[in-house]
Amino acid sequence: MRIQTLLASLAATAALNLGATPSEAEQKPPNVVLIVADDLGVGDLRYLQPGQFPTPNLDRLARESTVFSNGYITAAVCSPSRAGLQTGRYQARFGHDFNPGNARDQVEMSLPADVPTIAERLQRAGYFTGLVGKWHLQGRRPDASPLKRGFDEYFGFASGGSYILHPREGDLLLRTEGEPLERVRSPGYTRMGAPVEVDDYLTDVLTDEALSFLDRAGGRQKPFFLVLAHHAPHVPLEATKAYVDRVAGIKDPRKRAYAAMVTALDDSVGTVLRDLDRRGLRDDTLVLFVSDNGCPPYIAEICSNAPFNGHKRDLGEGGIRTPFLIRWPKGWKAPRTYSQPVISLDLGATILGAAGLEDQVKDIDGVDLRAPVRNPSTPAHDALYWRAGTDFAIRKGDWKLIEVDLPAGGRKTFLFNLRRDPSETRDLAGSNPGKAEELRAQWNRWNAGNTPSRMTGRVTTTRIAGVEVLARY
Repeated sequence: MRIQTLLASLAATAALNLGATPSEAEQKPPNVVLIVADDLGVGDLRYLQPGQFPTPNLDRLARESTVFSNGYITAAVCSPSRAGLQTGRYQARFGHDFNPGNARDQVEMSLPADVPTIAERLQRAGYFTGLVGKWHLQGRRPDASPLKRGFDEYFGFASGGSYILHPREGDLLLRTEGEPLERVRSPGYTRMGAPVEVDDYLTDVLTDEALSFLDRAGGRQKPFFLVLAHHAPHVPLEATKAYVDRVAGIKDPRKRAYAAMVTALDDSVGTVLRDLDRRGLRDDTLVLFVSDNGCPPYIAEICSNAPFNGHKRDLGEGGIRTPFLIRWPKGWKAPRTYSQPVISLDLGATILGAAGLEDQVKDIDGVDLRAPVRNPSTPAHDALYWRAGTDFAIRKGDWKLIEVDLPAGGRKTFLFNLRRDPSETRDLAGSNPGKAEELRAQWNRWNAGNTPSRMTGRVTTTRIAGVEVLARY
């Protein structure tokens, strides 16, 4: 379907889907900017609660957006959550349960070629597409590059983490243990497939690259899709003097470095929003913001998933809850908040629906949120599902089931009522075995159509409701 067809489709469907007038229905498909943070805890942002650090630009975006207070990501670690986000499908459908470092071969490390990305669907429809930042779905296979998976332009890195290349005086670089970090070269940045050297703070570099993409997009008679996939505030803890000075009142150097990273991320969001304003694109651009998972346990004392328990790598609420914002002034007819559970797959579905590609939403697991948000009492999903090898979870209504292995052997089932116990402190599996079995059976029916994991996950320990358990990632 090309742009001309999209225009006709919008004219026929906008009044039904958005309550738009005929003149509004004739607008071109929206531009789309999807901003992804890396390991950002929901407790780090002030728009959700009294957060740790000032985040004025994300606060502004929240004021202008629908805030999804029960927003989830599909995995508690980077690569599988990005596999779901980039495709709109549960990554268990194609066996991408874990980060790719333990895959048995390079084919398994990459996103399967037969699973179309949201970018590929939009590119075929005439969108100009770009990815700036982290990919983490390629391994070392050139044919799994973003340039082969729907993006016209790509600047970034394919691995899970990166570093400042050339620290200057006053910059703060720490190991996760809090010790000085020796200068480390990047695992490899590329622009359009060619290696490039980066001699500046990565968050600023990615922001500048995003603005350059918007410059080039502005000269084209077609809508654009930009994914700005930041590295911040993923470890290692590092920030330039300019950002560190803005949070100088924080005494703990590790927390000061993390706060500076969040400040840089927030600045980036503000810079992109102001650039859209300057170009006159604010009303016609769908802006979405999400994190790829919760903040990690190895810096738990300086980041925050509050009020939830759990962290990156586990299926507690703290590992899979995410900030979740959608703004589209011209086309988004929605309330200020939406409290029903939603998941990152819905971002792709909403993008496709807004672009006039409603027929393609049927091919993915996400839900186009434009209709559900107009009925706040109606759930967007019957249930949400998670799988990390043998670890799994399901949320249905207020109920959540988690089933994992124990360090000494055997399995443990947890059942929580999240409305009454959002911090997952009171396990109800023993007192409500019927509900636990109902949810387990529903998860088994869902999983029956999935592919076994193509990767071998690492194993760590965590605590759920005071019980030590294993977590696979």
